[in-house]
Amino acid sequence: MARSLRKKPLLREGSKPVKVTRRFLDALTRAKEDAYYRVLDAIGASRRERISPTKAAKRSGTTLTTMRKYAPSALEERSGRLYVKPSDRLPRRMRMLTPTGEKIVQTTSSRTATLIAEYNNALREYVLTGDTTEIRRIGKKTVRGGGQTYTFATDKRTLDRYVRAGGVHFVDIYARGARA
Repeated sequence: MARSLRKKPLLREGSKPVKVTRRFLDALTRAKEDAYYRVLDAIGASRRERISPTKAAKRSGTTLTTMRKYAPSALEERSGRLYVKPSDRLPRRMRMLTPTGEKIVQTTSSRTATLIAEYNNALREYVLTGDTTEIRRIGKKTVRGGGQTYTFATDKRTLDRYVRAGGVHFVDIYARGARA
């Protein structure tokens, strides 16, 4: 039997992708928001570790169907295989420590999200070891989100003050809920 050469759609018949806009996060229920952030986690893991989207989805506790539903623009099909694109424009609300305290940055750039995550990892390293090398390297950069420009907190005295006050969170980098 000859194999069909027609291209498979990214979504199955009957299911439609969610329209992902800037206000998309505000309309999500808690369960759907958790599913969305698991999808973002899977996409990030697939990029970082260079693993298939299927393996990344399984590790993140989601499915390929959910990834196709919430992030079809981050996926592409080539030669019958599914790949994650190098970057995406999916909205995220992320926690970031600035010189004036913790801010919630809403960004639609995966590259900005990666920079914020690298800063948070450097901040975690500083809290555990006292080494500010990575914080100083990343801290010279700024990020834009929601029409504003944010700078990273790099001053050792400021960092120590926020750590002592409990203003540094490492449990989840994403800010949850409509209140954020």
